[in-house]
This record gives sequence, structure tokens and C-alpha cells, in this order.
Amino acid sequence: MGTDGEMASISLGAVLNDLDRQGLLKQAIPECSEDAPMYVRVVLTHDLGEEDVVVPVNFDGTTYFTDYDEELAIPIPAGETTTSISVSDFWVYSEEPGESTLPIWVAPKEGSEYENFVNDPLPMNFELRAGSKKYVDVEVLCFDDRDVNLYGYQFFDLIPIPMIKFCLFGNFCPSEDGRHYVAGYTVNVWQGDAPVGDPIYTESNVVDEDDATGDYYSDPLCFWLPDTDETDTYYFEITLDNTDEYSSDDAGEVILAGPITDDEIKMFYSEDDDSTMDYYHFNYGCGNDNPPPFDDPRTEAKRYKACLKNLGDSNAVGFAYLKLQGNQLTATTAATELTPGDVPQHIHENATCADYGSPIWDLDYTGDVWPEADGAGNLFYTRTFTLTPAQVAAANLDFRTAVLHESDMTPLACGEFEEY
Repeated sequence: MGTDGEMASISLGAVLNDLDRQGLLKQAIPECSEDAPMYVRVVLTHDLGEEDVVVPVNFDGTTYFTDYDEELAIPIPAGETTTSISVSDFWVYSEEPGESTLPIWVAPKEGSEYENFVNDPLPMNFELRAGSKKYVDVEVLCFDDRDVNLYGYQFFDLIPIPMIKFCLFGNFCPSEDGRHYVAGYTVNVWQGDAPVGDPIYTESNVVDEDDATGDYYSDPLCFWLPDTDETDTYYFEITLDNTDEYSSDDAGEVILAGPITDDEIKMFYSEDDDSTMDYYHFNYGCGNDNPPPFDDPRTEAKRYKACLKNLGDSNAVGFAYLKLQGNQLTATTAATELTPGDVPQHIHENATCADYGSPIWDLDYTGDVWPEADGAGNLFYTRTFTLTPAQVAAANLDFRTAVLHESDMTPLACGEFEEY
């Protein structure tokens, strides 16, 4: 191909690098464009040279694939029946690509930050036989002005993978009544509900000292996680690190761990502006319990989670958590789309929301005070109860439900507890 095609590729990479350095990648949730894919630009090599081509995309009602194009008619070497193909770059566009046109989908390369989000990152290598018309799937990720080092192929099905952002920030206290330090920590993330196989992320935050004030600071540690149409689960491990400001005997220990779903992550986002999110803020050694779903794996306890789904005409959704450690029961509720004001809530006797039965435990504050939803309809509640031996024996928490009510006791949402 000519020099113009190569220069367009190099120019696009430079624009992405500039955007990354300016920190613009952290400003919005990466979403799939609503624009339909219309063109693919693919760079591939074969035994007789290299092709850098732009071809139209067809849609058969189910899958997207590249249209037939003479430029993807690959020559076979004389005397051979096959040629070796290697696809190195792949971009999908909603309009014919020009010098300033950005793609809507891109395929990740092996060794890039996002290679683990697809089954077969580029380069993709295969044999092409003379007289054949070969179809190959190339998995792509949604693109949103981020430098993700992604690429593509010939007669392709395109499989977009949306992503969701989740951020953490931590504090460390050498004693419960001591000062708070900005924590240093390393996070491992796996896809799934357990730390099995290689993590998709291993990242550490950086704690720096401000030259002018002498104060130490750190940015939140953020992760882009695959977010499909199904419920996605990710397993996090947070390990405490030493910094230049403090040294801890617990450095190198996993201090928090556990699974979290994409639905739980969405609870950190604003209902009014889905580009705005709260960080998961944890404290270690500061005398405060850290919010679920993460907990100290060194603590012997049973943990339960209920996904709260709306009942009737209600829009209420959220999560309820229980942690039973000895005779201490800690209940936590995070919910939204509630009517501002009192929100009576209970643990109910039965295991299913189809018939949750009678309440057996009020989830209130001391003095029979119900938690309240704020003016935006959001509720966060936590309280630790001390149980009698008989109550512990009869708890059976994985056979219970959580139900939230209007102030007049109209049921709003229900969730079934499961141990996790």
C-alpha cells in the first residue's frame, strides 16, 4: 500500500497517546457508540507483502462482517496452495475513515493492557487456501478516546465488549486513634467469583510527596472492566504496601478481598449523571468496618449478599449484606430509587421473594429508628447487632430474604440472601 495509509495509522496512534497523557481517559465511562459500524480498516501481512485497506461492513441481521473487496483478495505464491496471513491492526468506524476520524470499536493486541478481555488478541495468524473464502471472528472492544493499543482482519464477525470503570482509594492508620495516612496498595483483579488463573489486572497506586507542602497524596486506582449484557463478576484482592510516609508490619498482606458484580459497581454511579461515580473508599487499621462486598479474608466470618429487586410499581433497587462473625451480625444496605424519608427494612423468614413470609429481624438503628432515604432517594445503612446463642443457632441466613418498605409498610424491594 502507499505511504498515505501508513501515515494515517501513525497519526492516529500519536493522537491517542496525546489524549492519554492529558489524562482525558479518566473523564468518562467508556460506552459503545450508538452509531452503526460502516467501515473496517485492517492491516495484514501475507507471503507476498502487506495490505492496509478500508472496506465496507455488511450486517445480516445478526452479525457484522466485511463486504467482499478486491483489496482483500490475497495472492497465493506461485507453486503454493496456501499463504500465511497475519492480521496486526483492526479498527471499526461509523463513517469512512479520514485523517481525524476516530474508530468506534477496536481489537486489542497481545501484550496490551486489554488483551485479557478477548479470547484471541492480535496478531491473528492463519493459513488461507487458494480458492477459499475464509471467515474469521475478530473480537473488538468499544473505543472511547483511550490509548488501548488495539487492532484487526478479513471477512469478519465483530463482537463488541462494553466496559465499566471502577475506582478505589484507601487510607491506612497505624492505630485506631492514630492519624490517617494515604494508603499504598496493590490490587489484583480476576474475572469470575474467585482468584483462579491469571489476573486481568495487577496494579499498584503511587503515593507521592508534594514538594511545596510536604503532604503525601495519591490518585484513586481505576480499572476498566468488561461489562456484558449478563451479570459480570470480578474478584478483587487488595494488598497493603509500605510508602515513603509509613512502614507497616502488615505490608504484603491481603487486607481486603471478595467478588463484586457490575450491578454492584453501578451503585457507585450517579443516577442523574452516569459519568460521575463515587470511589470505593477503604480504611485499614482506622477502627472502621469497610463497606461490603470486600472484607478482610483473614477474618473468620460468614458473609451473605442479597440483590434487591423492585416489587410492584416500585423502582427501588440495591443490595443488602450480612456478616456473621461469632455473635456479631453486621447488616449493610445500599439502595436507590426510594421515596425520601423513612425506609423500614427487615430480614424475613423465608428464602424466596415469591413468598418472603413474616419479618423476623428489624434492620433499624438503636431506639427503633428506621434508616432514611435522602432527598435523591438513596439509602446507605449499616449496624452491628449482638446476638444471643439461640439467635445465632436459628439465624439460617442463607435461607432468608431482605425486604425494604415504604413508610406505610408497602413492600418496595426484596432480595434473597446467598453466602459469598
